[in-house]
Amino acid sequence: MPSLAGALPFSPAELAYLHTSLSSIPPLRPDARQLSTDFRPLRAETSILPSVNGSAHVGFSDGREAIVGVKLEVEKTTGVQRAPEKDDDAMDVEVESGAQKKPGKGVAEWVTLTLTLPGLRDDDTSLIFLEEMLREPLVVASTAQSTDQTGHQTPTLLNKLVINSRWHWHIYIDVLLISPNGLASYPLPLLSMATHLALRDTRIPKLKSEGEEDPIADDDWMASTYLYPRGGDAVQGVRPPVTLLVVVVGESVIFDPSREELAVADGVVAVSVGSSGAGAEDLKILALRMIDTPARDTMKGVPQSGEAPEGVDVPGVWKPRLGGIKRNVLKTVVKAVFAGGVARDVLTGLDGFLSAEPVEGAG
Repeated sequence: MPSLAGALPFSPAELAYLHTSLSSIPPLRPDARQLSTDFRPLRAETSILPSVNGSAHVGFSDGREAIVGVKLEVEKTTGVQRAPEKDDDAMDVEVESGAQKKPGKGVAEWVTLTLTLPGLRDDDTSLIFLEEMLREPLVVASTAQSTDQTGHQTPTLLNKLVINSRWHWHIYIDVLLISPNGLASYPLPLLSMATHLALRDTRIPKLKSEGEEDPIADDDWMASTYLYPRGGDAVQGVRPPVTLLVVVVGESVIFDPSREELAVADGVVAVSVGSSGAGAEDLKILALRMIDTPARDTMKGVPQSGEAPEGVDVPGVWKPRLGGIKRNVLKTVVKAVFAGGVARDVLTGLDGFLSAEPVEGAG
C-alpha cells in the first residue's frame, strides 16, 4: 500500500538517533510515553451536528481533529441482490421487474464514505486510499453474522439498512479532517475513532409504515433506535470496527506512532478490529494492511572517511530498511492487539465518550 507521508524534515543523523532509541528494549519514545502501547491523550464528543442521524468530534493532542456526520436516506432498491445462506435475518428483496422474491441482504454499495481535507482535491489518490481503508472494515464486518448472548444471530449493519423488498436506507458518512501536517502524520486511527463514535451515536428513525408500504418516518426523534444498540440491549458487544496503526522498529512493536516514530519505522501495519459476538471480549481481525513506510524514501547517511569499508553497516549511521515484514513480526503485532489487550482497551475507552445514557452496570 502507498505511503501517505510526504517529505520528512529529519536529517540522517536525527533518523539514526530515533531508530536506535526506538529499537531499544523498552523503546525510548520521543514524546516520553512510557510504554509501546500508550496512546496520546484525546478528547471526543458526540451529537455535535444538527440535521444528521449521528455525529462525533475527536481531537488528538498534536492538534489534529476529525468531525464526522452520518446521515440516512431512504432509497429504492433496484436490481437483484445477492442471495445469502438461509438464516433468521434474511429479508426478501424483489427485483423491480416483478420477478419472484428471493431472500437477500443489504449490499456494500449502500454505505458511502467521503473524506475531506481542506486544500486537497477530492479525487486525490491518498484520500481515496484512506476512504477505502475506513469503509472496508464496515463492509467486512457486515458479511458475517454475529451471535448475541442468547445464541441467536444478530442483524449486521447492512441487514439493518433493509426496510422491505422495495426500499432500503443508504448510509452516508462524511468525514472532515483538520490537520496541521496534512496526511503526513497518518491520521488513520483518528479518522477511525471518530467514525466509530459517530456510528455509535447514529439513530434510525422509527417507521410508521409496515410491511411493503412506502416508508414513512415517525417525527418523534425519541422513538428512533440506535444503529448499534447500547449497553442495556442483548447485543451489547456488537460495535463498529476500529483501525489501529502499528509500527515496527527493530524488535519493538509501537502503537499510535507519532510523526517521528513513523519516520524511522521498518514497517507500518493497519489492523482493523471488530466484534465477533455479543461479548465485549469477542473480537476478530477484519482487515490487515501493510503501508509503505516513509523511511524508505529518505537518504541514507554517509559514514566518515575510513570509518568502514563500503557496503558495511555502521552503527549510528542511518540506513533505511528495504523489504517487507517477516511473518513472525506480524504474529507479534496481532498478539499485542489481542492477547495484550490493546484492542479491548481502545474500545472500552471509546465507550466512555458516548454522551447518551450510561451503559448498564458501568461504575
